[in-house]
Amino acid sequence: MADIDGALAPPGTRLSPRKNLKLAERGLSMAAGSLLGVLAARQQGAAGVMLGLAGSLLVARGMSGAAPAKRLLGQRPDEAEVAKAAGWKSAAVASRSVTINAPRAVVWRRFRDLRSWPDWAVNIEAIGPSANGSRLRFTTQDPSGPVQWTGGVTEERPEELLAISSDEGSAVPVRVRYEFHDAPGGRGTEIHAAVAYEPPGGSLGRYAAKLTQREPGIQLRRDLKRFKSLIETGEIAVNDPQGTEPKA
Repeated sequence: MADIDGALAPPGTRLSPRKNLKLAERGLSMAAGSLLGVLAARQQGAAGVMLGLAGSLLVARGMSGAAPAKRLLGQRPDEAEVAKAAGWKSAAVASRSVTINAPRAVVWRRFRDLRSWPDWAVNIEAIGPSANGSRLRFTTQDPSGPVQWTGGVTEERPEELLAISSDEGSAVPVRVRYEFHDAPGGRGTEIHAAVAYEPPGGSLGRYAAKLTQREPGIQLRRDLKRFKSLIETGEIAVNDPQGTEPKA
C-alpha cells in the first residue's frame, strides 16, 4: 500500500504529476523543435511560418513534459505506477480539493461516519458491514446499475487522513485517499482527495464514463461540493446533472 498511497498523495501534500513524457521524449521534442526553428528561419512565406509554429509546439511540449494527445490515449507515469503497484491493467488518477467553513474536528466527525456517505455521495447507495463483519460492503451505481463490492479502511489518522481501498478481485477496483488540513487564515478545513481506479476498457472507457458523468474524478469533485454544502448549510444545495436524483 505504501507505493500506492504515495502516488495518491493529493495537492497540498505531494502534487499528483500531470506530466506524461519521459526525459528522453522531452529531449527529443526539444531537439526536433529547435531543428524546425532553424529550418523556419531559412524559409520564407507560409512554409517558414508553419515550420516555426511546429517547432514552437515541439519545444513547448518538451519543456512542459505534457502531451495532450498521449494523455488522451494513455496513462501518466504516476498512473502507470499505481497500476503496477495495485496489479491493475491500467489506472486513472484524479485529485480534487475543497475548503469547508467549519473546524476540522466537526468536518472529520461527519466525514468519518461512513454510513452517512449516501447522504452526500451521489453514486453511493449504501455502506455497511460485510457478511462476516470484518470488511465493508459498498453498494454503488455504475452506468449499468447498482454494483456491490467489499473493501475497507487501509490507513487512518483521526482528523488527518482516511484511506479506503476495495478488496482484491472486487467488481470495482478503486483506492481513495482523503487528507484534512486547517485552512490558512482560520478559514476552516481543507479536504484534499485523490482517487485511483482501474477503468473498464482502459483510457477509452474512462472518457466514455466522463460522457455519462459517471467518471470517478467528476463524481469526486461533485461529492466534495455536496459535503461542503451539507456541513455549512445543513442541506445539499449543489446543482446535479440531469437524471441524478438529489439525496437530501
